[in-house]
Amino acid sequence: MTVRTGLILLAAVAALALAWLAREMLLLAFVGVLIAVVFSFPVGWLSRVMPRGIAVILVLLALAGTATLVTVAVAPQLVEQVADLSETAPRAARGVERWLRERGQTPAKVGERAAETLGKVGQVAVPALLGLVSGVTAIVLVIVLGAFLVHAPASYRNGLRRLVPKGREEVFDESWRRVGEGLRRWVGGILVSMTIMGALAAIGLRIAGIHDWLLLGVLTFLGTFVPYVGAIASAVPGLLVALSQSPQHLLYAAVVYVGVHLVEGYLIAPLVMRRAVEVKPALLLVSQGAMVAVFGLLGAVVATPMLVCAQTLVEHLWVERAQGK
Repeated sequence: MTVRTGLILLAAVAALALAWLAREMLLLAFVGVLIAVVFSFPVGWLSRVMPRGIAVILVLLALAGTATLVTVAVAPQLVEQVADLSETAPRAARGVERWLRERGQTPAKVGERAAETLGKVGQVAVPALLGLVSGVTAIVLVIVLGAFLVHAPASYRNGLRRLVPKGREEVFDESWRRVGEGLRRWVGGILVSMTIMGALAAIGLRIAGIHDWLLLGVLTFLGTFVPYVGAIASAVPGLLVALSQSPQHLLYAAVVYVGVHLVEGYLIAPLVMRRAVEVKPALLLVSQGAMVAVFGLLGAVVATPMLVCAQTLVEHLWVERAQGK
């Protein structure tokens, strides 16, 4: 018995060590699961009238076609706005230089620090390019993984079910069902929230006369995927662009972002996200901080859906079954 217990502990430690070494790959696999959940909506609808494999192929073709159309239609305007941002950045830098001069910093010191910054930028340029290529490759891989998962989800479920003792199969089935339902509700809610937030930010910045409003709306759309942290991070570029225009535009942009996030907090969250999966803000912020500390930026991206899965399992396995509450 002692030998068996020692072997079990040794195997557990080895499994944890292997999981730690492969943590980035495991996170990417979880992102692939999220992609599969997104695909499950259109694939589920189409599979009612055609084979599931053909439905997956049609969804992938539709995704590729939509990406191509968006690139052709929107890319020129985005490129123009990026170029405009590159022109406004020097004006903002000169404003910062004047601000530093007024507070006792000499232009020479500013120039020296700028040269040091440029040197650091040059040092990280090649790694950044390699990181971009690696990121694009990872995106393609998780999309392919999501397609495989959504094509035959029952086979992966049955494979895991075979590892469960017979007396626990019903518990596994119910846990699988609840986690899947929770992820589907969360993904559906966050996609609706991202679309509304991105559209409102773009429209509001356009009305306020802020340059690069379309690009900033896209950043808000993407930032909404990461609650709280992403919302703040996506607002910073818009405020900087507005500041490069004038203090009045900065005020306009701040009003737009505050208004958009008030709409999210008092309208979108109660009507959309709370009907999907309710996650307590303090618990979400703690989980985001822990995931970022352990896994970096990708940890912040997957922190919320992982918390949804963990919350669902704890509620079912511990609160309901173990505690009987």
